[in-house]
Amino acid sequence: MNNNELCMTLLKCESEEEVIKVLKKLDYWNNRECWTPYGQISNNRGVVSNQQSSPVAALVEKLVNSIDAILVSECFRKKIDPVSNAAPSNMNQAIELLLGIKGGSIANIDSRSRTPYAERIQLITTGTKTEPNYLIIDDGEGQNPKDFPNTFLSLLRENKTKIPFVQGKFNMGGTGVFQFSGKNSFQLIISKRQIDLPNADNKWGFTIVRRIEPEANQPYSSYVYLAPNKEILSFDEEFILVNPGQYPYLYSESLVYGTCIKLWNYKLQGSLKSLSTLNLRWELEKFLPDPAIPIRVKERRSGFRAHTFETTMSGLLSVISDGPDKIETGLDTGTPLNIPNVGNVQLRVVLFKEESNVERMPAGVFFIVNGQLHGELDEHYVSRKTKMDYIAGSLVVLADCTTLPSRVREDLFLASRDRMRLCDEKTALEEAIIEYIKEHPGLKEINIRRRQARMTKGSEEETLKIIQNLVRSDPTLANLFGKGKDINIPIGKLPEPIPYEGKKFPTFFRIINEPKDGLIKKCPKNRTTKIEFETDAINDYFSRGNDAGRISIIGTPSLKSLHLWNGKATVRFSIPDSCQVGDKYNIETEVSDISRAIPFKSNFIIEVIPEVIEKEPPEPHIKQSGKIAIPDIKDVYRNDWLKYGFDEKTAIDIKYNEKGEFDWYINMDNIYLINEIGRRRDINPDNLRYIFKYGLFFLLVGMIFQLQTENEKKEGDEEINFDIIKDSAKGLAVTLIPVLLQITKGKI
Repeated sequence: MNNNELCMTLLKCESEEEVIKVLKKLDYWNNRECWTPYGQISNNRGVVSNQQSSPVAALVEKLVNSIDAILVSECFRKKIDPVSNAAPSNMNQAIELLLGIKGGSIANIDSRSRTPYAERIQLITTGTKTEPNYLIIDDGEGQNPKDFPNTFLSLLRENKTKIPFVQGKFNMGGTGVFQFSGKNSFQLIISKRQIDLPNADNKWGFTIVRRIEPEANQPYSSYVYLAPNKEILSFDEEFILVNPGQYPYLYSESLVYGTCIKLWNYKLQGSLKSLSTLNLRWELEKFLPDPAIPIRVKERRSGFRAHTFETTMSGLLSVISDGPDKIETGLDTGTPLNIPNVGNVQLRVVLFKEESNVERMPAGVFFIVNGQLHGELDEHYVSRKTKMDYIAGSLVVLADCTTLPSRVREDLFLASRDRMRLCDEKTALEEAIIEYIKEHPGLKEINIRRRQARMTKGSEEETLKIIQNLVRSDPTLANLFGKGKDINIPIGKLPEPIPYEGKKFPTFFRIINEPKDGLIKKCPKNRTTKIEFETDAINDYFSRGNDAGRISIIGTPSLKSLHLWNGKATVRFSIPDSCQVGDKYNIETEVSDISRAIPFKSNFIIEVIPEVIEKEPPEPHIKQSGKIAIPDIKDVYRNDWLKYGFDEKTAIDIKYNEKGEFDWYINMDNIYLINEIGRRRDINPDNLRYIFKYGLFFLLVGMIFQLQTENEKKEGDEEINFDIIKDSAKGLAVTLIPVLLQITKGKI
């Protein structure tokens, strides 16, 4: 078997056992002399084990390396040295200059136009449904066989550190996939450098990486690659048949240059092993929300039925751009957020409509650097911190941290790029984003409207009176809810909002009710302050992709955040840490766009006043008028399960309303309730529904009361974890009716 045959034989193996059989046949498997430590480091386990904790995040690193390879090759093709001053200084510039994509984002081009770019990087699934294998193929720069040890197989070197527009600069070699690649961590690498690039030798090189078990002189497992006689195997060939044909054909189309990587028995969890054009593709959209180049995802395993076996993964931003009809209109979708001692972050805020079919769309806050996810806050965190439960499940906040100072990025994000350090910068960043969401007038209004739409439909005064009577008549319940408190009954449907019609290019932008002698805004030394402007600009004036407005600040205080909503712009300013009480800062704002020769100018003064003294928190006590004093309860039936995210075993859902109080949703078609009604035909079904609804409600109120009491004793702003309550409710729903009937001997 010559090298060409060996390479193609390994490529076509569809199980780890087949790979081992081939290597044993050639006496490579047990011959340690044929294997070289990965990265030339014998004890490389420490580096490899400190990589991504998620198999998808690890797989994304391979795709990012392919993106880098294509950008570098295009740079060479334009006769630009990637490490020279003539090279693009960041990824967005590279995308625009090297690929010709306007604005430096593929979200700016339509879905059909993305497909040719996507074909340059392919993620192909082979193997079986339960043990999938993955091929990553790109037509990027490729590498000469002799350069493998210093590129693909290197660790902790400075290969791409001096190239400003690429993502992969830590030189971990994409080793995160080793932990998830079957039992043996197999990774086949095949590559050939483009012939018209510098130093190309026109040879294909290949090797396979594996995990070596611990032995006497090596207490930990390590990673090695095949290199007989310390050389990478190679062969001469114009092209190799690596690319897939139409489903279900594999290895039928040629690859003239570039790189192919194969991973065996990759350990994805649950539904991610299913048709790769669906769940895996959606997970990749989250981990690569704004990729420089889209990825073509191809399913080539047998046994699947689908409308298509190929799709393009373009990232979360592109998914959003492709579905404007699914997004709440009128929101200011982006803003610069300046965080003291951290830096500038660009926010993009997107809220999906409730009726949109976005069940696969992730919700929460996503921290991005160069188009790749580096950390996130899930929707439950956002819900607890903002109390905006009615929008949290459909709110996407993209926080682009690319322009943060390098030192801050290093402190915030781990080299694995899948999580953030617990540091002061992280706390400040999260708090600033949560504050921005809480203060957003558009988000607050929509949250209130969504809540009212749910609570008014089917809310029953008689039901609420029952609770009120129970509370008033029982001293224990009165203590829980607060004596003398009335139960809140929804006020009725809110009036429809008056549509706001702003101008693309405003005709005015000025301080609201500006005094004749000029505005002097007082700001405590330990606070920020906000100035409100009025304008006739449309809400996305400062955030749209094309012809956006610009705001500049002249003066020492810096702009922290900006909200523009229906003719009102709220600009928040931060004053310097070094300021003294009595200092006065003259500030001028200039707002301009391409339509204006002269910007709108406004002048005002910020005067520093003494710090606001934080009040000491009171001693822990039982709340007599706490958040559980005003419950609103709504019955949810099967036909509304999808709308409320219920299933047959769901018992309750609890959400915060705009006052920080609780709204309750009880599943009146819960499977255990329905079963009890069917079994106990001698009992009025309405009585069973009554004890299920109010029994659950009052039992869970007791749990919440206890959690609140415990939280008050803790330092910091502790929030109730509703997931604990919901899970407990599922268990209570199973036994509630049988236990009550047994205790009362059926006298209900």
